[in-house]
Amino acid sequence: MLEKYFPPSFFDIMVHLTIHLAREARLCGPVHYRWMYPFERFMKVLKGYVRNRAQPEGSVAECVLADECVKFCSKYVQQAENIGLRHNRYEDESIVIGNPISAGVTMTMSSEMYSIAHRYILFNSSEAEPYRE
Repeated sequence: MLEKYFPPSFFDIMVHLTIHLAREARLCGPVHYRWMYPFERFMKVLKGYVRNRAQPEGSVAECVLADECVKFCSKYVQQAENIGLRHNRYEDESIVIGNPISAGVTMTMSSEMYSIAHRYILFNSSEAEPYRE
């Protein structure tokens, strides 16, 4: 029906996709039940395990077995980190958010500059509103 009103050049792949998405969602349900992305991502991990290109199945099986053994054993060792889980870089209490880009420049403020900054925060901060009143 849309071809009656729009020229053929209008129907590129993105328009074609949106036409079929509603029908596909009605027939198949939500997209995450049939999405291939998790499987493709896991296949990338398995391809990274290949060491011997003559017999890739054996080297993949060997690496998967070694990975599972290390994960199983790391549950029983207290200081070990799990493989495959990201390390939380914010565990250190001295670092609040992120890492600095450079070492930084030390700057000392004069007492006059300090009082100006202090007044600015007091008069422009919503947390200090009750105390000002």
